[in-house]
Amino acid sequence: MDDQESVFEVPEAPADLVARAKERGWPDDLLPRLMALRFPIWKIGEGLHSDFPTVDMMVAQVTDRERLANGLMVRQATWEDDERLIDLFANSLERLGDWDVTVERSPNPYAQQRMQENAQVKVVVDRGVALAVSSQTGCSSYVAGEQISVCWMGGWRVRNGFRRHGFSNLLLNMPGSSANIFGMLTYWYVRVENSTANSWIAKTVETSDGVRAFEKLTATVHHLDASTGGTPDSRVRPVKPEDLARCVELINTTHHGLDLFRPYSVDFLEARMHDLFWGPKPHFVPEVYGWADMHVLEENGEIVACGGVWDRGRDSREWWKHRETGEERIVDTACLMDFGFAPGHEQAAAALIDNHLMIASSLGRTSLSVALEHHPNVLALLDHTAPRPETRTLETMGFATDQLKITATVTRPYTDLGYW
Repeated sequence: MDDQESVFEVPEAPADLVARAKERGWPDDLLPRLMALRFPIWKIGEGLHSDFPTVDMMVAQVTDRERLANGLMVRQATWEDDERLIDLFANSLERLGDWDVTVERSPNPYAQQRMQENAQVKVVVDRGVALAVSSQTGCSSYVAGEQISVCWMGGWRVRNGFRRHGFSNLLLNMPGSSANIFGMLTYWYVRVENSTANSWIAKTVETSDGVRAFEKLTATVHHLDASTGGTPDSRVRPVKPEDLARCVELINTTHHGLDLFRPYSVDFLEARMHDLFWGPKPHFVPEVYGWADMHVLEENGEIVACGGVWDRGRDSREWWKHRETGEERIVDTACLMDFGFAPGHEQAAAALIDNHLMIASSLGRTSLSVALEHHPNVLALLDHTAPRPETRTLETMGFATDQLKITATVTRPYTDLGYW
């Protein structure tokens, strides 16, 4: 055998793993298949010496990897995939009740990920065509007062005509950097009317032995009608670097105690204001959200409210079409980000948001989206903007294995519109 052929020779499984596989009742061909795919020895050992992953999960994973070995590619998306992703989103509609919804993500399909921490976009590609995509992001957060690593999952799309090919499982099981996407608690939002997503989740629950059942809550966001125009306020001005410490204080005070809230620091907010780039930004890197988008409201020389406007609709818009009537509508929103206000200053908070609605209108957006579910007094002061609620199911899933037992439960979730 020459050197080139020897590189591809299938290694033999360690004797202790062979013995353990027989003890555990693994199918005779499972261990050889894993070795042929160069599955990590530590991962095989984990499956053999604990209750997670289960035998069924190991079989599913090796089957998926064999599919990839025969042509499909599942990998992290790169800047060269921009046009592939734009094309994929334009050709992967959702069915929501009587409506067909296409979410267009252009010209920058990665804009939402710039609003997140440690984001990773994964894509299924066949002969240069993107067939499916998903997004994950992980960070530390608080749930029931406990600090815990969490993972958000979203942005799932499968190209029209390619559903039921198992692409979602390929994306779900694709290995990635555990440092930036692995979470003890995973969560995601699902539109209530999305029967396809709900059916897939139900099926996944039935087959995921060793993983705690999904828990369902709801989260509500309100969309303020941009046609109401908004009201400029002379107390509102652009944020300055020296304001960040006060803004951090207001943001943390406003959302303290909510599950899934990641407390801000000055460094975190400053990095966001720099739009992830220090110094001049290369001309080929599009603007998403930064210093020019963040404002504060002052009363008697003190900052009492802060918040920014992310022009989400610039890079992401929804086309709704009613299947029976043919009625069409476009939804392209701006989003209130980094919002905070001093206790007792609800009027100032509402005035800042009303000012920001004017900005959303000037951008040509249909609405300004705000997460005020836990601040009904502020929302009540914005009744003149015709707030329209949108409620989604918030699904959470935690590990329940011998090694990890997550007991913290989400009850009062914070909603970050960068993940909506």
